[in-house]
Amino acid sequence: MSVTATLWEHINFGGFSSTSDSGQFRYFWNKYGAGQNDEFSSMRAWDNGNRGNFYAFEHINFDGHFASLNVGGQFSSAWWTYLGDDFNDVISSSLIIARSSKDKETEVALRSNVTSQFTTIFDSKTQGKPVSRSGDPRMYATYFPDYEADKAFATIEQELTVQVRIPLKTRIKVWNPFGDDWYIEIDLGQVRWSDYKAWVRYDIFFFVRDGQLHGAAWWSHVTVESGPFSQSVLDDLAPPLHEAKADLTAAITAALGLFARGRFSDAYILPGSPPDMDLAGQKGSYDDDVTLVVVAA
Repeated sequence: MSVTATLWEHINFGGFSSTSDSGQFRYFWNKYGAGQNDEFSSMRAWDNGNRGNFYAFEHINFDGHFASLNVGGQFSSAWWTYLGDDFNDVISSSLIIARSSKDKETEVALRSNVTSQFTTIFDSKTQGKPVSRSGDPRMYATYFPDYEADKAFATIEQELTVQVRIPLKTRIKVWNPFGDDWYIEIDLGQVRWSDYKAWVRYDIFFFVRDGQLHGAAWWSHVTVESGPFSQSVLDDLAPPLHEAKADLTAAITAALGLFARGRFSDAYILPGSPPDMDLAGQKGSYDDDVTLVVVAA
């Protein structure tokens, strides 16, 4: 059993096409290069006896806005005869996700469950320090990144504001009649503050081992906007944020205690909010949410 999906160049399934089939895989993905990138106007999916979802993304790394189709629920085949003025000729990547039977799956929307624990951990770690969260954390799915191309993650990302203390000093030139002039540096005893933007990302990996569901903060990434003090800001900021992976993993492990009595065969993630399988499809954004799906053994 598998899920098959096709994208077409023109509306109403016209022009050249690109067809994919999930085969025996949970995920089957495409990134469209020259000749196919930003060229599709209609799409269709078939269930072939298997539940599944087909996502067509705006950007090359399965991000941005998406249009999706749901098959194997209410519909054995679903389609967009025209992706709409808002999504015509913008598709750069696509993803088929083959689902298990409905009675075996449990879906969990992660944003509301994870971000509150993340903010509690972050605020505790940074209390009294010149760093603060800027806005709410984002949460989205990261599929097959270059640094671990065989995995899909639930990613939580937070923009930060870092206050940098910059001493104010001046240099005075002293004339020297016998050689090179001298320069004296004078500390004015004052400072000014400069705000730097920074970002921290945690990639959370969910997996099943010996029938039990596990989750861990697998990767952490810290970046700082460019500027004369970027490296010093990064050197001070990054270590405690990388260390916070352990705290986030502990919080995830505690939350997954709800699944402790179950036996499972697989865990995987869907982009966005949980799809309504009674609908033919929907549109959304990759960072609307991320959905964990746990499959009973």
